[in-house]
Amino acid sequence: MGEAIGESIALAVGLAVTSVPVVAIVLGLLEEGVGRRRLAFAVGWLAGVAGVLAVVIAASDALGTGPDTSPARWASIARIVLGTALLGLAVVDWRARPRHGEPAELPPWMRALGGATVGRSLGLGFLLASCNPKNIVLLVSGGLTIAAAPTGLVGELVGAAVFVLVATSPVVVLVLLYRVLPPGPRQALDAANAWIQEHNAVVMAVLLLVIGAVLLVNGIASL
Repeated sequence: MGEAIGESIALAVGLAVTSVPVVAIVLGLLEEGVGRRRLAFAVGWLAGVAGVLAVVIAASDALGTGPDTSPARWASIARIVLGTALLGLAVVDWRARPRHGEPAELPPWMRALGGATVGRSLGLGFLLASCNPKNIVLLVSGGLTIAAAPTGLVGELVGAAVFVLVATSPVVVLVLLYRVLPPGPRQALDAANAWIQEHNAVVMAVLLLVIGAVLLVNGIASL
């Protein structure tokens, strides 16, 4: 049980780390209507993470990978597939990293966020959390791990709550920082955001490589 809890928390930390660059950039671009738009984005992000995780846990329980059953073979195969997918995403991130001296460019849709309304900010947070391929792989892996842990229904609820809390913590922290910091310290936050954006691909590649390898090994071991 402890191993499963540790793995789910590691996946939540991975999701939290991978979300930092995107969330920091988006929150920095949502300038107008700062409080409402950034808060709406955070609510949408939290709903996206919690929604996907809940669906995965419920589906896993329905298919027979609940805490009161022995691990199903399909769940082990799913971990192998998800681990392999993360390894592939690590390669993609590594190859997409900016070369020395090259600036890290924002996607066109992200540059167009200046006119986003509160509703669009809410929807954007939900979509970025629930539809990003990296997030999906990590959320599915986390949901399968939580569902398979022998902790019962209450344990699943607690595990899911902890996962969501850890995974969405960067959003909450950044929203609070952008809300309470005066312009001076906020410039330091923007500078840190620029550094994260520049080195994001390398950091993500290493992180996804480690998590993918762990999932792959655990999946093979549980067959």
